Amino acid sequence: ISKSKKIMVLTGAGISCNAGIPDFRSDNGLYKRKLKESESRVTIKGKEMFDISVYRSLETIRAFNRFIFELYTQISQSAPTTTHGFIKKLQDKNKLIKCYTQNIDGLERECGLSTEFSCDEWNSTDVIQLHGDLHQLCCNSCKHNYRWDEIYDEEGRDDDAGIIECPRCTANYESRVRLGKRSLESSIGIIRPNIVLYGEEHPYSEKFARNLNKDLNRRPNMLLIFGTSLKVAGVKNLVKKMSKKIHENERGLVVLVNKEPISNSFWRNHIDYQIVSDCDAFCEFVEARLPTVF
Repeated sequence: ISKSKKIMVLTGAGISCNAGIPDFRSDNGLYKRKLKESESRVTIKGKEMFDISVYRSLETIRAFNRFIFELYTQISQSAPTTTHGFIKKLQDKNKLIKCYTQNIDGLERECGLSTEFSCDEWNSTDVIQLHGDLHQLCCNSCKHNYRWDEIYDEEGRDDDAGIIECPRCTANYESRVRLGKRSLESSIGIIRPNIVLYGEEHPYSEKFARNLNKDLNRRPNMLLIFGTSLKVAGVKNLVKKMSKKIHENERGLVVLVNKEPISNSFWRNHIDYQIVSDCDAFCEFVEARLPTVF
């Protein structure tokens, strides 16, 4: 870390636990929760809470929207952790090529890292949010993005928990009706969180792959992986691709820091060191031993 000036970082939910945001797979994680729609017998639990199948009925949409509103409220009251700050310090010291995160909480912005995604300005983006950003809502049809306060308000959140029609699509539909043009109500999209759910295609997958290659062509010599068990297939492939490039350098290193160990037999050819530790504790340890760097 001290010598490297070309570090890539990959983060998961474990870096935000100390901010009070639950992870997914631990005993107290989100996958242990059950979402119930009070007016029906519908229950959503486990991984299904982040699966595109939640849009199969009005009841599951209501349960999902209430859960997302609650999670968004919790995230909005949270502050960045020591690990977020550590990544920012890497950037301040011109050591960071890019941080790729599986997280949707946007806490990186709170410590000054840029997350605004533009394929045309890739190099100026510090953090790539692989699974989207819960601070944004979007229309499933026209893809227009909205702030939360443009759609929801505190008093109306229970009424709003069902299907919310896109204001932009609605205005366009009403305008066409007034002008006597052909109009279909089915053209009106619904509002959803701007995150990628299981079972749906990533809207930027090809652009991400193309720009990831640009980052790898900068010849990174270190990958730091924080707070993830690497269970998601797409992230597994991402780590293997990064690792292969980094190990083209004979001094290249891939280091994983996570509270729980991961499969050594699967990862031993890709990850050089597993550090079984709280992410913040590891970052504090490193900073204390490298005062001239941090």
